Amino acid sequence: MRLGFGLGLEYSKLSGGGIDPQAQIQVDRITAAGGTIEDVNVIDADIKFLKSIGLFDNLKYAVDPRAGIIQRVDGSDIFASKIFDYSGSDADTANATGSAQPKKGILNGVTSLDFDGVDDRLTDEDTVTFLAGEEMFSIAVYAQDFNNSGAFGRMVDKFSPDSGGKNFGNNMNNIDVFGVYSSSNPYQNVQLLVSGTSDTSNLQSGFISGSLIGTETNAVNYIGKSLGSIRNRPTLFFAKGKFQKNWDFDILPTPSQAEAINTYLINQFNISV
Repeated sequence: MRLGFGLGLEYSKLSGGGIDPQAQIQVDRITAAGGTIEDVNVIDADIKFLKSIGLFDNLKYAVDPRAGIIQRVDGSDIFASKIFDYSGSDADTANATGSAQPKKGILNGVTSLDFDGVDDRLTDEDTVTFLAGEEMFSIAVYAQDFNNSGAFGRMVDKFSPDSGGKNFGNNMNNIDVFGVYSSSNPYQNVQLLVSGTSDTSNLQSGFISGSLIGTETNAVNYIGKSLGSIRNRPTLFFAKGKFQKNWDFDILPTPSQAEAINTYLINQFNISV
């Protein structure tokens, strides 16, 4: 087990005054399970930030490869057999098959997990659940190679059931953000900050860099997590891309909370907007 303490990112200013107790719980849990934490400050700063805007208690899933993975080393390459959830839900997402594990990489100077678009995926079958008619807010950072992903390759999806919506990825030749489609051409292999909401009326809204791209009404249950592929179904479609972060919440953010999250993540990942 290894710990890292990253320096130089703007979000590090939130880590003053010692590590947050709930962040320490996650650090202890991840290292006890054999995880490698590249940058403890990611966990600490994220939790402090979400507490500062009143959303930490609504966080149900939080993953970032810098915040904890189980590493498999193969020559000069490092692969992730598991990425740890530091939200407090312990919804760790994993794949025991070595040939289907994403490789550790870099996107815009920040660590990523690189999914090959062939068979790489990390899953959790049932820990994270959002039922139709319940509020959900999800946000993610990644870059996707839409040309080399499967026809319905998802960077972030649920594990089950087999119904569309509440996901980030592609739908044929379009980017799919919570069931809202837009041409993928401007976003090919571009680092994206995407988010989606679903309200009690099952109205789903998709956003790119905080700007609304559209809405869709769709009653969708969301059970478990799948990173790098579409949900569990007879025909799997895989996403080729570089994944960096995903947070899920069981509440809709206020406009000021959403703006604060967008600004925080844009600064943390040096995203061009």
